[in-house]
Amino acid sequence: MTISLYDAVIPTQLQIIAAVRELVDEAKAHCEEKRIPPEEIIGARLIEDMLPFSYQVKCCREHSLGAIEGVKEGVFTPSIAPPPEDWAGLYELLDEAKTGLEAISEADMEGFIGQHMEFRFKEAAMPFTAENFLLSFAQPNFYFHATTAYDVLRARGLRIGKRDFLGMPRMKRV
Repeated sequence: MTISLYDAVIPTQLQIIAAVRELVDEAKAHCEEKRIPPEEIIGARLIEDMLPFSYQVKCCREHSLGAIEGVKEGVFTPSIAPPPEDWAGLYELLDEAKTGLEAISEADMEGFIGQHMEFRFKEAAMPFTAENFLLSFAQPNFYFHATTAYDVLRARGLRIGKRDFLGMPRMKRV
C-alpha cells in the first residue's frame, strides 16, 4: 500500500487544528469559570523567552495552511504579524486553516511533489522539494506549536489531557 502526500499531511492537520480549536474553547471556558482576564491565558508563556499561547495557535495556522500556500507560491516566509489578542482572533485563524485545508484536493497535493520551494526568513534561505518541506519542516513545526499551546494551558492549570491534544483519531470503521 502506498500513502499519498495528501494522506500524510492533510487529514492529520485537520485533526490537530480541530483539537487546538477545542483547546481554545477550554481556555476560554477556564477564564470565564475562574474569572481570569483572557489576556492572562492568551498571553501566557511557558517561560519568559518563549512566545505566548496566542503565537503558538497562530503558528498552527502558519505551518499548516500557510505552508501549503507557500508551496503553491514556491516560497514560504512565516508571517511576523503579531498574534491575535482575543479569542475571536484565535478562532478566526483556526477556522481559516480548517476551511483552507478542506479545500485542498489530493490532486493538488500530488501535483506539488518534486517542485522546488524555499523557506525564507530574514537572511536565511533553505531550499527544499515541496514534499520534503511539508514533511520535514512544516509538519514538525506544526506539531511543535500545537504541543506548546497545549503545554501552556496545562501549565496554567487547565484540566486537559492527551485526548484533548489528539482530538478525534481516524479509526477503522467496522
